[in-house]
Amino acid sequence: MPQKCHLSAATACATSALVSSEAVSLGLIVTELVINALKHGFPGGAEGQILVSYDVQNAGWRLSVADNGSGPKETGNESPHPGLGTSIVEALAHQLNATVQKTSGPQGTTVTITAPAVGTEQP
Repeated sequence: MPQKCHLSAATACATSALVSSEAVSLGLIVTELVINALKHGFPGGAEGQILVSYDVQNAGWRLSVADNGSGPKETGNESPHPGLGTSIVEALAHQLNATVQKTSGPQGTTVTITAPAVGTEQP
């Protein structure tokens, strides 16, 4: 029987208009990132919070999924190989001309996807 987790989820989202294909991609990204947070951030039924935020900035946008879970497990000198979920997020972000940034530590993990204003390029 799976362990029960005591988690809360919160959203902080700006109102904006999106093309349906962009909205679907953002929904899939959020789903993958929340699943990753649940799967990797809260072992053993630990308590915690997941925050999904979406901001519009200068005609571009920023989507962020953050958790206050245990952070990544140390695997010695080996770098962890990205899983299928991470590959899906990166592919969807690429389709949206967006960049993916991940920060992790003992206080949790945050993944931020940022898209520039239309007509500008990401570095």
